[in-house]
Amino acid sequence: MKKFLDILNKIEVVGASLVLAGLIAFTFVGVPMRYLMSHPFTWEEELQLACMVWITFLAAPAAFRSKSHVAIEIVVDALPAGLRRIAEVVIAVVVYAVLIYFLFRSRNFIAVMLKTNRKTPILMIPYSWIYSIAPVSIVLMLISYTEEKIRELKELFSGEKEGER
Repeated sequence: MKKFLDILNKIEVVGASLVLAGLIAFTFVGVPMRYLMSHPFTWEEELQLACMVWITFLAAPAAFRSKSHVAIEIVVDALPAGLRRIAEVVIAVVVYAVLIYFLFRSRNFIAVMLKTNRKTPILMIPYSWIYSIAPVSIVLMLISYTEEKIRELKELFSGEKEGER
């Protein structure tokens, strides 16, 4: 399972990096075309929007896995051990609930995009393609979070940290 998650992490990071490189390249070429050549790319903004969406949703599971998201741990760390465990359980339930809610909402959003057949005005890229990364990203976050919680439970019941083996 660890090897599978490492491969997923590499795919997410490389994917987000490639999309970021594309975004930078489109923008870098687009600025001189607009201001120096007076021939702006009319499609550039649509591609930038799609890149931003994909970068965000490709990088989110990787950030989730490496615990790089913003967290306010000072409150939980200040609690006594018993309350801290209760708070961690409540937090885990809330995280699962939010991710599952977002998963269903993103599927509904894409279903609406498919039903209405909405496309970008110039490139005619279906918005359903642009936002299709959202449910994939959320599923990857659920997998990562579940793996982390399983590892924490093993540590709790075995009494040793992963690095101590």
